[in-house]
Amino acid sequence: MSTPAPAAAPAAAPDQQQPAFRRVFGFIGGAVANTVATFIILVVAAFVARHVLDNKNTIAKTHSPEVVQARMLARFEAGSVIPPVRKSHIDRPDVVAMLEGVLRPKEMTRYPVVVGETGCGKTSAVLDAIRPNRTGIVYHIVKSEVLVSVPGLLAGSLAFEPNQFKFADAYLVDRGATLKDKPAEEPFKSWEALVADLEIVAAQFKAKHGHPATLVIDAVDMIAKKGPELLHVIQDFAKSAADANLLNVVLVTSDGSTLPALKESSAMTRARVVEVGDLTDQQAVTYLVRRDIHEDLAKRAVAEIAGGRLILLNNLADDLQFKTVEQISTQLSIQTADSLQDVIDYSEMHNATSAVHKSLCDLTHGALHIDIVHRALGKDLTKKLLATNINILAYHPNDTYTLHSRHVQRSVSTLLNCTRP
Repeated sequence: MSTPAPAAAPAAAPDQQQPAFRRVFGFIGGAVANTVATFIILVVAAFVARHVLDNKNTIAKTHSPEVVQARMLARFEAGSVIPPVRKSHIDRPDVVAMLEGVLRPKEMTRYPVVVGETGCGKTSAVLDAIRPNRTGIVYHIVKSEVLVSVPGLLAGSLAFEPNQFKFADAYLVDRGATLKDKPAEEPFKSWEALVADLEIVAAQFKAKHGHPATLVIDAVDMIAKKGPELLHVIQDFAKSAADANLLNVVLVTSDGSTLPALKESSAMTRARVVEVGDLTDQQAVTYLVRRDIHEDLAKRAVAEIAGGRLILLNNLADDLQFKTVEQISTQLSIQTADSLQDVIDYSEMHNATSAVHKSLCDLTHGALHIDIVHRALGKDLTKKLLATNINILAYHPNDTYTLHSRHVQRSVSTLLNCTRP
């Protein structure tokens, strides 16, 4: 009897087959997934790299030195856009004629510094002088920005856009500029980068048009308050541009008390200082009448409060709608008295025999030379009176001081009884 054949081994259960299957196909699937992912990454990277390269090449072309300079030249040739005059605008032909000579000098041997007390209408007069023919003049006004942004905002007025793919240091090297012993930090790097091309553009403008272009920087007192070192660098540039008859750089300061800071720079010896004063009384009355103030009331307000100070006239045009001249005068007198008493000892101020009292009373009648004021008040007190919230003193280019405005003159005279013998 034959022995039966051994039974075949039972087939592996499905759950015993899956691990091997999964290992094989999982490996294949993982390899495929990795390959696909790598391919996608490479494609994306190539696309991004190409996009960045194209963008860089495009910007490099549109921000090349030649294009940057062409934009700046076009800005000078077009001139800055000046806003239209308002209905209440007052013509000042003598002041405008003087400023037109400053903006377009026949001979450029010095750089101009235009001085005018805050609110005297100086900026309006400068714009009036530019408006009839703005070709060749770029106007920029400094505002309350942080110091490091000053060159960048000026660059915007000049249409200056350097290649953004270059750091400031590299750009300076490319343009052959140096930092001229100043620290390699902002805002000096940005200023030097701007000046490097500005000098080239100024030369191009002069060669093309036969006369220098003009750059007006208004309210440089805002720079002086935050960083006189940058102001001195700007002064140095203005001086060197004038010496080379290359570019007429006009610095406008909205406060005469900035003059001492300007004079700290040796470049001030090459400055031509001109002053813009207040409106005449008749011009002031006309201004208020155009602001819908009755002529008789306007005359009294000008005589007793504002004089020709445009900022005061502007305030009066609003205040006189609901206040009397007496109410406004009383309010201003209180403010003036508070400012004086904050910085001057009461006994010194009210003692008729004191030098302080006598000097203040003398100032109610007109200007005093700087030496007289400094001897009577001292330099420290003089500085404090220049810096009070309600300005007491005003400093002028001819080295004289006056009281800041007509209402201050009247307030001081009344407060100290300066009319008594």
